[in-house]
Amino acid sequence: MARGRAAGYEDQREFILNQAAQLFARQGYAATSMNEVAQACGLSKPAIYHYFRDKYALLFEICDTHLTRLQALQQEAKVENGPDAQRRMRSLIARFVEEYARSAHAHRVLTESVRYLN
Repeated sequence: MARGRAAGYEDQREFILNQAAQLFARQGYAATSMNEVAQACGLSKPAIYHYFRDKYALLFEICDTHLTRLQALQQEAKVENGPDAQRRMRSLIARFVEEYARSAHAHRVLTESVRYLN
């Protein structure tokens, strides 16, 4: 029988993603090593590889998660404000500004490191 994931697995993945996003935003994706990510997380390098197969997987997940969240915010604004384009736009701008404040590192990684994605 296959063993399930440990409690806290997703929380640990999220923590690693946040630490990696901070490093990638500050130093750049190319200049950041997996050793630095592990050190920032207080984990061993093999522990990081338990959650992500490589640095590229970290970058992809940071960008994918951020874009998925932005798309969800756009859909929420559309549903909540119906056909009123001005209300939708105001709502969308407010939601994006709040999201960017919470995820500035992920947004910077997305805008500056997207060129490294296949």
